[in-house]
Amino acid sequence: MAIRDIYHDAETIQRYRQAGAWSDTTLDDHLREHVRARGDKLAIVDRGWRLTFAELDRLARRVACGLRGLGLASGDVISIQTPNWAEWLIMHCAATKIGAVTNSIGSVYRHREVGYILDYAETALMLIPDAFRGFSYTAMVAELWPRLPNLRHVLVIGDDVPPGMRSFREFLDTPWEDECAAGDLTALRPDPNQVATLMFTSGTEANPKGVMHTHNTIGRGTWQVQEAYGLTADDVIFMASPIGHSTALVVGARLPVMYGITTVWQEHWNPEAAVDLIAREGCTFTLSATPFLHGLVHAANANRDTLRTFRTFSCGGAPIPRDLIRRSEEQHGFLVSALYGSSEALVNSTITRADPLDKRHGTDGKILPDVEARLVDPDTGVPRGVGEEGELQLRTPALFAGYYKDPARTGAVVSPDRWYGTGDLCTLDRERYVSVVGRKKDMIIRGGANISAREIEELLFTHPKVASVACVAMPDPVLAERVCAFVICQPGPPLTFDEMIAFLKGQHMSVWKLPERLEVRDAFPMTPSGKIQKYQLREEIARLVGQKALIR
Repeated sequence: MAIRDIYHDAETIQRYRQAGAWSDTTLDDHLREHVRARGDKLAIVDRGWRLTFAELDRLARRVACGLRGLGLASGDVISIQTPNWAEWLIMHCAATKIGAVTNSIGSVYRHREVGYILDYAETALMLIPDAFRGFSYTAMVAELWPRLPNLRHVLVIGDDVPPGMRSFREFLDTPWEDECAAGDLTALRPDPNQVATLMFTSGTEANPKGVMHTHNTIGRGTWQVQEAYGLTADDVIFMASPIGHSTALVVGARLPVMYGITTVWQEHWNPEAAVDLIAREGCTFTLSATPFLHGLVHAANANRDTLRTFRTFSCGGAPIPRDLIRRSEEQHGFLVSALYGSSEALVNSTITRADPLDKRHGTDGKILPDVEARLVDPDTGVPRGVGEEGELQLRTPALFAGYYKDPARTGAVVSPDRWYGTGDLCTLDRERYVSVVGRKKDMIIRGGANISAREIEELLFTHPKVASVACVAMPDPVLAERVCAFVICQPGPPLTFDEMIAFLKGQHMSVWKLPERLEVRDAFPMTPSGKIQKYQLREEIARLVGQKALIR
């Protein structure tokens, strides 16, 4: 089924409309409202742009007309692979105006992942930099393009634009709106129950899953963040998490546009530069992963004066050391709010200043009022009681519409009555505070980003020196987890670390996914049925690096 034909089922639509959970609005509805109410207010600040809401809307309208001129239509997929640049937001707002679907790809992804995503998503148009941090995106896409029959156009930010691709600067300078009647875009407003975003997320499987959110589901998830933290148009959001991740898409991009808030984007994480940006722009709030919190707290120029406007660091995606929470609050004066969420269900729990100190420092937040949560036995599905450990299941109006072109994997995690099985082992207390204690999923969370152990294992299995392999999480004080590869070698000289890295790079694996330690063994601990007991390997590597194994 083409993505333009995917909607929610009628029962789900009726339930959430009647409950008032779905507003039936699009991002463009909100943008145009802010143009009328506060058009001169700053909307986004990045490495070179300072755009007001009126300027953002003007450029988005121009690009939307240009996209129509190129033949793009409602339901076409537009893939954007950029750093945290304002061009991303311009394109996303333009896509919304014509009912196209935004597929944001992490700027750290390379040939293997990008080729898979573009092919699977049936991308019609792509926006990329010419190069960033020494990597040529144009060269990568030029190499991939012959195998992508649906890719019709590539727009390039920068001066190095190869033949067959278009300059995005020239695209922005072209008055496309002269050929686009005022009512044309209004007529293209998408149904809020159509897919708005397609985000690929790594799971236990080798290939990432395409998470589809409609305008209504991602709109509700954005509202939940705004409501939980009481954000207003007077706030200023700082965003260093990459825009290829749902965190930045929801909190750094969509939330500011929905609520008329200024957003400040950092193109590449640098703690000292982040402090300077926060101080200069008066930032008050961010949502990011633990390594960003660690870097900000330990930045040489971080103090109560430079961070005087900064109130809240909402933190998820990896365990937060409790000492880091206390240092943030005691030395720098801002609240660290633990949260629990996912690309599929967005934000489900938060911490606020109103919560008791033991809950702030010892849990992953309180389940949001409009989110239903329950625990079940991970094997039998039998309900678990208060304080007992079980798999966390959630039902929320912000739940995704499914995995694109993959009803089997959707059905494996979403029940017919819309309960989502997170795969995380948790406890829930009587006040609905959730604590993550483990996970069913074979994933490694490095700096808040999911890495599929299976993806690495399947590649290493093809190395001639490898007889068996198991990749597990290795605890790390900054990134929370890194990848450790345990390998049983074929007879002969054993695999070396350098050989392993060179082989995986030769397979175009992204650098941030590469194992950072190799352990060669003669045998693995096994179950009677022949499965590798990875929990024993995790405990072993934790002992070897001298740290306690992380519970997540």
